[in-house]
Amino acid sequence: MITLNSIKSLFISDSMESLSKKTAKGSFWLLMFRIFSQGFGFIRTIILARLLAPADFGLFGITLLAVSLLETFSQNGFQSALIHKKGDIKPYLDTSFIVQAVRGFLIALILFASAPFISVFFKAEGSESILRVIAFAIFIQGLTNIATIYLQKELEFKKYFFYQVSGTVADIAVSIILALLFANVWALVAGYLAGIVVRCIVSYMIYFYIPKPNFDFKKAKELLGYGKWVFGTNIIGFFMAQIDSFFVAKLSGVISLGFYQVAYKIPSILGLEVLAGATFPAYSKIQDDLPKLQDAYLKITKIFAIMLMPMAVGMYILIPRFITLFLGEKWSPVLWPMRILSLSALVWTMAVVSDYMFLAIGKPYIQARWSAIRLLILIILLYPFIKMYNLTGASMAVLVGSLVSAFGLTIEAINIIKFSFGKYVYNIIFLFANALIMGSLVYILTNFMSNNIFSFIFIIFSGALIYFLLALVFDKVFKDKSLQLLKESIKLLG
Repeated sequence: MITLNSIKSLFISDSMESLSKKTAKGSFWLLMFRIFSQGFGFIRTIILARLLAPADFGLFGITLLAVSLLETFSQNGFQSALIHKKGDIKPYLDTSFIVQAVRGFLIALILFASAPFISVFFKAEGSESILRVIAFAIFIQGLTNIATIYLQKELEFKKYFFYQVSGTVADIAVSIILALLFANVWALVAGYLAGIVVRCIVSYMIYFYIPKPNFDFKKAKELLGYGKWVFGTNIIGFFMAQIDSFFVAKLSGVISLGFYQVAYKIPSILGLEVLAGATFPAYSKIQDDLPKLQDAYLKITKIFAIMLMPMAVGMYILIPRFITLFLGEKWSPVLWPMRILSLSALVWTMAVVSDYMFLAIGKPYIQARWSAIRLLILIILLYPFIKMYNLTGASMAVLVGSLVSAFGLTIEAINIIKFSFGKYVYNIIFLFANALIMGSLVYILTNFMSNNIFSFIFIIFSGALIYFLLALVFDKVFKDKSLQLLKESIKLLG
């Protein structure tokens, strides 16, 4: 069992104790961003699902392939290399910015030119102009202030919160207003573009930096030595994130893709990757101290399990009521895909804890390897699964890929930082049991409740109360100390 006298025991010196507080506060602000972003995005999805047709989401879903290109290629491995690098990174900023801007321009140019062919390939009439607007967004994204990397490297996540939220607010406001006025796919496109433009502007307001045309091949090569694995992982990540949508669009059509996009959107609330990002710079600062890495890894894994497991189980049970109450009967085909994808989101988000640890200790190739394995599984399973089970088959393939690669990442993490698999399991087993018991009791409760908004809210609060009471019991009987760990983490925010 883990000793949990204090989460500060991760660090011994005063400077390390300060790092612990900064990491906790950084995690808090990233969590606030996730809650804000996902909470408002959740409301946005509900409103837009009421106002727009599945075909609108499907048409915009075609452009999500381009959006993933944006996420993949504009955030290249140089940024992770800068966070990992010790010492002053200012001499590397101009080179990194030039690489980022040129890459964004080239991708935008290619996408703009290929828009007609993409439209014909997916038989998606009207997507050509949408793709070209998205290409412009990619170009703007490439001009984002590279110096915002300091917000992550120095754990200044309060500023990072306001920087990211600015784009989220713009996206939500524009998309909902235009959906109310015009009720077509351009509400989604304009909202996305507004978010990119606003976030780019704010990046220069929140951290002053004027890039200069100074490109240093030696510095670029140095960053590439680390960043090539991250870049390779991002390339794999693009295909991994979008290949299921590609197969759905090609095999089942644009309307089916619209259903699938919404089915994917709701479980994404469980994706706390942005919160896990706060652990990357902290891991980097203790990368040479094995005992601290062991303790940090187990505690961070436990904290993630505390939050994610009850959310995933509760979502699985309440999805039928959610669809009826908030989305409407026209979205009923997303029931089982949404349920399966909620389990996949839980599994993969838990694996992200290992991902950031590998990046911090200078082994990004492990992340790349298991991402490639996950992609290979998707390539093998998607076609036959979609042919047999349509959207449910696509989500089943995603779940299988997540399970296999998450297990592999965890085993490699355990071997590298040298502790037993049994210790890892014991670290989270009581939380898993708690979530299952809570889920069973909530399921029984739903059979006695009418299907309205008040009952829905009552069931959620009842589930949270049950989970808390069970945690108290496990803490008392089995000395699990989950609540103590959570309490000590919150104290570090003070």
